[in-house]
This record gives sequence, C-alpha cells and structure tokens, in this order.
Amino acid sequence: MPLRHRSRVATLGLGILAAVIATVTFAPILTVGWCADADETGTSTCGTYQASLIGIETNIWLWVVAVAAVVIATAVLARRLPHRSSE
Repeated sequence: MPLRHRSRVATLGLGILAAVIATVTFAPILTVGWCADADETGTSTCGTYQASLIGIETNIWLWVVAVAAVVIATAVLARRLPHRSSE
C-alpha cells in the first residue's frame, strides 16, 4: 500500500516507534569509564564517555538531532496525507 493511502494515525504511530528507536540508539543513558595503567608512575590515564542502551558512544546533541529529525519527518508526512472523510 503506498504511503499516501495510509492514515495519519498509522503515520504518527510509525513516528512514535521511530522516536523510541532513536532514543534507545542515541540517548546518553550510561556513563562508561576506562583506565590504562602504565609502568611509570604518573603516566596512567583514565577517561569516561556517555553511551546509549545498546552501547554506542553518543552525546545529548546527537540524540536531540535524531529525535528532531524523526519529529519533522513525521509531521511532514502526516501533513501530506489526504484527510479521510467519515462518510
């Protein structure tokens, strides 16, 4: 079935699903830390980064842009669909 024949409700449902997937993929939920020990005193190093639920390195801006893109795409697609009459 072509997209133009789908209802707005289905389009909005797919948009919500895409926003949830973008959140699981890009939301910085976990803080991951690492350390590299060295033999010489004072040369060891440690660091941290933010990761999503699936473990990829991310940040707040990547998540915000991904969700904003989903919201904009969903709004554009929903506006382009014809109204369904209740006749």
